[in-house]
Order: sequence, then structure tokens, then C-alpha cells
Amino acid sequence: MSSVPPPGQTITDSVTQTNTKVVAEAPAMAMATIYQSLAHATGILYENAVTAQQQQNALSQAVANAGVMQIYSLDVIPGAGKPEDLQAQFEGSAADLKAAMSSGLNAQLVEAVNLSLRSVLDSAGDFAYGMRSATQAMQAALDEASAAQYHACMRTLKLAATAACMHAMIADVGQAEAYASVLDVIRRE
Repeated sequence: MSSVPPPGQTITDSVTQTNTKVVAEAPAMAMATIYQSLAHATGILYENAVTAQQQQNALSQAVANAGVMQIYSLDVIPGAGKPEDLQAQFEGSAADLKAAMSSGLNAQLVEAVNLSLRSVLDSAGDFAYGMRSATQAMQAALDEASAAQYHACMRTLKLAATAACMHAMIADVGQAEAYASVLDVIRRE
């Protein structure tokens, strides 16, 4: 004959097993929630970084366009313009472009994520390493995009300044030597 536990004992065993199951799963559920929250926050951080990058690109294009317009507006007819004016305008436009491109957003992005990882997930090992690697890759990509945008805008400024120099050299052959030194400054920038 099989022994059947008393009815009260069966209920107690099932409640105990259910409670044990819930308590045992709690750490895994908590970690899953943390990972999911971090992934979501990091995704939003990346979206904001890309948006900031796009805004920085628009700003750099506007600065380069303003510089080109100022360079082209210089009066280079014989006797009116001076090589120093063109050089000063080019150097000022180049400095404005550098200032517009040096916002430091990418470094702020990396520092924010690394701080979050150090504070929360230093004990998470592989997950934290993966998040750091992804963040560093994102930061490197944004840095490369910024550098490419800067070089493209600087190339535009150099072309405008070179064109203005060439126009001035043709317009006033007597100043050709002075404008040649301005071309050297443009080339070095």
C-alpha cells in the first residue's frame, strides 16, 4: 500500500516549493532588469550622441560657409586690399572652425558610460567589458566623423582663400610676392 501524505502536508510542501522557486529566481530577475535598463539607457545615450554629432556637423558647415563668404567679400582690386587682410580673415575663419568642432561631446559620452559602468557593473565582468568596448567603438566612430567633417570644412576654407589669393595676384601683379606668402600660410593650416 502506498502512503499518501495528509492533506495539510501537501499544501505546505507546495507553498514552500513555490516560495523557494521565487526567492531563487529573484537575483537573476534583478540582474536581467539591470542589464535591460543599462542597455536602454546606453541606446538613448548613443542616439543623443549621434544627434549632437549631426548638430555639430551643421554648425561646422555654417561656420565654413560664413568664412568663405567673408573671404570672398574682401576687396582685392589693385590698391584696395592687402595680403594681410586675406591672411587674417583666413586664420580667423580657421580658428572659428576649430572652436566649433572642439565641443568635447564624444569624450563626455565615454566618461558618462564609463562612470556608470564603474559605479554599477564593475562586478559584472564580461557584460561590463562588452559595454565598455561598444562605447569605445562608438566614441571612435564619432571622433572619426568629426575629424572628417573638420577636414572637409577646412578644405573648403582653403579653396576659398586660395581662389581669393589667386584672384588678387592676377589683379595686382605687384603684390604677387606678398600673396605667395599668404598661400604658404593657407597650405600649412
